[in-house]
Amino acid sequence: MRPSVSVVIPTLGRPSLYGAVQSALEQTYPVAEVIVVADTDLAMSLPSDDRIVVLRSEGRVGPARCRQLGIDAAHGSVIALLDDDDEWRRVKLERQLAAVEHEAAFGKPWIASSRMAVVGPGTRRRVWPRRLIGSGQSVAEYLFRFTGFTVGGATLQTSTLCFPVDLVGTVPWDTDADAPHEEASWLLRIRRAVPDVCLVHHPDVLSTYHVGNSSLSHSSSDRADEYIAWGLQYLGEESPRVRGDYLCTSPVSAAVSARSLAGVRRSMWSAIRHGRPGPFAVVYAVLGAARILVRTAHASVR
Repeated sequence: MRPSVSVVIPTLGRPSLYGAVQSALEQTYPVAEVIVVADTDLAMSLPSDDRIVVLRSEGRVGPARCRQLGIDAAHGSVIALLDDDDEWRRVKLERQLAAVEHEAAFGKPWIASSRMAVVGPGTRRRVWPRRLIGSGQSVAEYLFRFTGFTVGGATLQTSTLCFPVDLVGTVPWDTDADAPHEEASWLLRIRRAVPDVCLVHHPDVLSTYHVGNSSLSHSSSDRADEYIAWGLQYLGEESPRVRGDYLCTSPVSAAVSARSLAGVRRSMWSAIRHGRPGPFAVVYAVLGAARILVRTAHASVR
């Protein structure tokens, strides 16, 4: 019996929602339902289709909680996640479900992901990730061991993920709804709760991920400490190299975004104290501090 698929899309009512929903409805593997969870009371533009179900949150509960609300309401045996500013290629579900057919036939737990086309800002185009997760490889090792300076080397982005609904019965998606890394938090929890889960990374580009200029703008709030706390909580059982590399990169990025030299210093101190960062991660952190100093100098000259 073919699995039935429920698509879950959290939204703030952005205009891009229409295209996201349409891409789910046009799959060559027909979906059973598309559950749109609105974290807003604004009116939304949606295609006309009986498979669309609209839910309303209680108001600004965040994307993790909205995804969980959609999962809780789903009738399908497979959950497929999609952000409201992304789209799927028409063969996305067909190819992913074919790739996990063996695991599904024998009742083995699985999670499917894929490569994606990254569009923006502007006319920029590239494909992420450049390398796929290895068979049996640690999620933390894959995502957070820093092996170079180019962005997008390793990623398991939300809109590429689908999995049996039973997995979110074992570990709810919103167990840590405020975590800085939503997908990674759930994937790490699942790998620990269900050690034999098979993560199948399809090599084809099966979705489109949009990066806008707003995604690259700096934040006035220094969230480095939130990222440090996440790393110590979720990566405490990982190797010192993974933990050190993470603490020298993700919290540093948050500090650089806020132009906080103090945040970079705290991140680097945590990396040295709690891990053993590799050379690429250390250089990344040093370059982050240098970027802040250069920006501060330019601002003082104006």
